[in-house]
Amino acid sequence: MPTATSTVTTPPFSAQIPLKAGLKASKQPAVAFSSAPTMGQTSTGATLRSLYSRATRAFVLKDMPTTYSLIQSAFSILKPPTANPDSLSEYRRKWDILRITFESTVYATPAASSESLPESLRASLAEPPQALVTSIYNRSLSLFTPSNGTTFKNTVNAAFLPGAVLTTLVYCSIKLDAPDVGRVMIEDWLARREPRYSLDVQEEAEGNGYEKVLELYCLHILPKVEQWEYAKEFLEYESELPVQQREHLKAALSNLYSQR
Repeated sequence: MPTATSTVTTPPFSAQIPLKAGLKASKQPAVAFSSAPTMGQTSTGATLRSLYSRATRAFVLKDMPTTYSLIQSAFSILKPPTANPDSLSEYRRKWDILRITFESTVYATPAASSESLPESLRASLAEPPQALVTSIYNRSLSLFTPSNGTTFKNTVNAAFLPGAVLTTLVYCSIKLDAPDVGRVMIEDWLARREPRYSLDVQEEAEGNGYEKVLELYCLHILPKVEQWEYAKEFLEYESELPVQQREHLKAALSNLYSQR
């Protein structure tokens, strides 16, 4: 079973996570809940909100240099939390999703159109897909794992990744043809998150994203690495989803297998 470390090692496809162990996950580390935002945090939030509006507009207009510059400006002031959640949690989530989407889009763009990009970005985009996706994933782990407030480096923990960020990372791995890295991401998250046995619409709206993660895992990632039987077996053991949703995934998997 993958573990969260400062680097990601892609396991061979024959190394399966224990089905029941992957679903009976250990609880997230206890962290202090944040107090009311300070004046400084309020000011930072206002700055991030203004930058985000400009960055998303630049991205939609395909102004990649401006988008990159605004992303760099945002992350110069957006650091890992010291408590989970904190007053900047929503900004952290939105900005990381934008950064992942931006980088995967630029990477998939023909090289000729990247000549106007900053040298630092072009250098990272010259990496092999697996290396780039792994680097992006590790960066997200560091961004969302609460800081211990000391000079010692924290042990990153995938349990702190918001569901929406994880699914964006997995889509990135699929888009850049690195599904084995996407598999590591999901299995690490499944192993570390705290299970919820009463999933409902409200929990999904709050960003749990468990059903979407399983959809990506069983219908996209595992089929791409030719793990059809394991995907089927995983759904047989899965016990957290409502029965109707689980049966829907089983039917969709069977349909995909028949069309391959």
